[in-house]
Amino acid sequence: MKQIYRLFKSSYRIFWNDKVSVALTFIVPMVLMSIFGAVFGGSGSGPQGIRLAVLNQSTSPVAKSIESSLDTIKAFRIIKSIKTDSGTVVAFDTNSIQEYVRDGKAAAALVLPPDTYADTSVALYVEFYYDPKNDMEMQTVRGLIQQVVFSQFPSVMAQSTLRQTERYLGMQSGSAFNHGVATLLHKYFKVDTNIILHPALSDFTMAGNDSTGMRSNFLNTIVHIENKQLIGKEMKNPWATRSVGGWGIMFLMFTLTATSSSMFDERRSGVLMRFLTSPVSRTHILWNKYLFNMSLGIIQLMFMFLFGCMMFQIDIFSNIFNLMLLIIAASVACTALGMLIAAFSQTRQQANGLGTLLILSMSAIGGAWFPTSFMPSTIQLFSKLTVVYWSIDGFMEVLWRGVGFIAILPHLLVLFGIGGLLNIVSVRQFRKGHIFD
Repeated sequence: MKQIYRLFKSSYRIFWNDKVSVALTFIVPMVLMSIFGAVFGGSGSGPQGIRLAVLNQSTSPVAKSIESSLDTIKAFRIIKSIKTDSGTVVAFDTNSIQEYVRDGKAAAALVLPPDTYADTSVALYVEFYYDPKNDMEMQTVRGLIQQVVFSQFPSVMAQSTLRQTERYLGMQSGSAFNHGVATLLHKYFKVDTNIILHPALSDFTMAGNDSTGMRSNFLNTIVHIENKQLIGKEMKNPWATRSVGGWGIMFLMFTLTATSSSMFDERRSGVLMRFLTSPVSRTHILWNKYLFNMSLGIIQLMFMFLFGCMMFQIDIFSNIFNLMLLIIAASVACTALGMLIAAFSQTRQQANGLGTLLILSMSAIGGAWFPTSFMPSTIQLFSKLTVVYWSIDGFMEVLWRGVGFIAILPHLLVLFGIGGLLNIVSVRQFRKGHIFD
């Protein structure tokens, strides 16, 4: 028994001395649990900063109430105007608000037309324009919009009932009938007559969450939301088009981190020392490793996009030039990240552990697994510092929206800039020579 205890104690000592094992056991799960908890309700904040364009062309109290309700929803960043080429800020019109969504400047747009609810209306009518680039985000937007619009249902129903009565009985008889109903309800049920006679000015709330088909059809009769998809209707496989960039960049980082840390195996086997005894310098070795990893990254991303094209009919050829520019930029940045991890690690195990932590964390907050708008505002700021965010957003702009070179130029500059900065830091670290000792 004493021998077993000594072995047990020795195993824990070895485990605690292995920083990589400790990190993979405790730190990586803790980081990912924190991210997932923040996204899926652990922080209770919900999605934030979803850009929603709003145009209210109606003067009805119901339309103003909908607009006011949207302003209070933290998930939305409401936009009601646009800046022209001359720098003048003007309110949206029907055409400009749709172009705003098509250009990717807003996830969706809600238009309350002049006939949203007129004096002769018996139903509420709104227009919803959307870009389902991020399907999970769009489902959330649609749900919140429906919640706001349907919250006006009791008021609309009450007003519709009054107007239908006056239409069938005549203005004078209908008004007398409505006053009679209001008086009876007030007498026997203590209901305020203003709620019956002036529903637009009353505070209504929807009772219950009845989801039966009858309730749904009735609501759709009273409240009509016209949905119009502006982007992506021609996509043969929208899901694959959205996902291929995220999965591609995540696997690319794993591959390049592994190939960069292979220098530790080369050092252990003596290959690096043999290189250094020949007319080969450290600079030559690093350049070779960097160019090899970058070319491998380009080939891997090209293969994944080609596979997506053959398997899921993703259109990669209609905008192939800009897609190739992004593939090169992403490979440069990911290669630099892999070299940085190798430069700061003492062993291959450390490099693999640090790489796993960084890759999974950046994939989670960078948009590879779910929209960044689902994260708290602080994490959204950090997401814009990752290679994953700029790579995925660039791929989506090219594949989903079919944009040109000018539109992806910021993505290219950021990715090449990240690559250059990480290369400078890693070269300075490599000059300390621990990997070549």
